[in-house]
Amino acid sequence: MKKPFHHIVLTKILGEELWLAFSSSGICASEFKELTSLSNFRKCLKKRTGETFLRVQSLPEGMEKAIEHWKIHGYCSDLNFETSSYSSFQQKVWNQCSQIPLGETSTYSEIAKSMNSPKAQRAVGSALGANPVPVLIPCHRVLRNDGSVGGYAYGSHLKELLLARESYAKVLD
Repeated sequence: MKKPFHHIVLTKILGEELWLAFSSSGICASEFKELTSLSNFRKCLKKRTGETFLRVQSLPEGMEKAIEHWKIHGYCSDLNFETSSYSSFQQKVWNQCSQIPLGETSTYSEIAKSMNSPKAQRAVGSALGANPVPVLIPCHRVLRNDGSVGGYAYGSHLKELLLARESYAKVLD
């Protein structure tokens, strides 16, 4: 059996530069370049996965096309994520989150209800906080029930900025 490859590329999505880690199974992590260095991102990945990630200059063609589709539509069924090391609940939350259209939002309660766990709003919030691929798994599209922005692992200001950029992108579409 061939050993999977593990790579990191720098890409730009919604005006933000992201370190994107991927393997032959899919995208497994991302981090805002503004918030971490390549060296620190590699160390975190090594600690979490036990793998060494090689820096490359571009994404595989299929992954690049899927991300371009995501940039236009906010979702792409061809975009694969490697999240098997996370709980099934977390994966379900991220899947529900990925269904929120570009420029639109949902609430923690709506996500919980869509998973037939209406009282699990806090658990939904915790799962979103553990999201290994911010932006592409768009946890920033989930708001509090009162419509306020709520928490975001990278700060509410960045969440507001991403939502504003998505609303603008939708208008241009």
